[in-house]
Amino acid sequence: MSNRNGTGSRFLALVAALAVFGLAAGVIGAIGWRHATPYADYSPTEPNGRLGVRTIYYGFMYFPGPPWLPALLIFPAVGATMLAAVGALVGLSGWRLVRRGGDGRGPLFAVFVICGLVYGAIVALVGGIHPPQLGQPFALDRTPTGDPTTASLPWHIDLGPTWLSFPAIGLALGLVIAIALSGTGIRLVRRGEPVPVG
Repeated sequence: MSNRNGTGSRFLALVAALAVFGLAAGVIGAIGWRHATPYADYSPTEPNGRLGVRTIYYGFMYFPGPPWLPALLIFPAVGATMLAAVGALVGLSGWRLVRRGGDGRGPLFAVFVICGLVYGAIVALVGGIHPPQLGQPFALDRTPTGDPTTASLPWHIDLGPTWLSFPAIGLALGLVIAIALSGTGIRLVRRGEPVPVG
């Protein structure tokens, strides 16, 4: 009975570890989607001048940027759910997280690195299909004191082709988590393999 309980707790540990990884990847994915993917084109309803994606609106404009919600809820929820499901599938195929489990570093690294790589690719795909929308511009009552085309967009970084950079970031995150788990003696071993005690 105790052996069954131990096996069940190791199964749940695997599911929980990947769910937490998915949660962290989801938060990073939401930040990346908001600040590192292209913005969708904005078509204002008032006559204006345009300079790329920056719009001069009555001589001045202000973009509050894409909203944090619902992306900050959706990305972590999807990441945690998806990687928990992966953990359940890996666990049902006979793998368990154990402490001081001998030769289980390779599978541990493989699962976390592949999951990070795939989730990064999914975020890149979402960012390509559904880029964040710019916020609504606000006309100011006062006369602008500077160039209206500067500092008028929300903070944004160029990570190059996101189909390459986002999977690379996911891979790096998976590698960091795998190193942290491995450093504490946690291994991923197949059920039935001898596990050292002590």
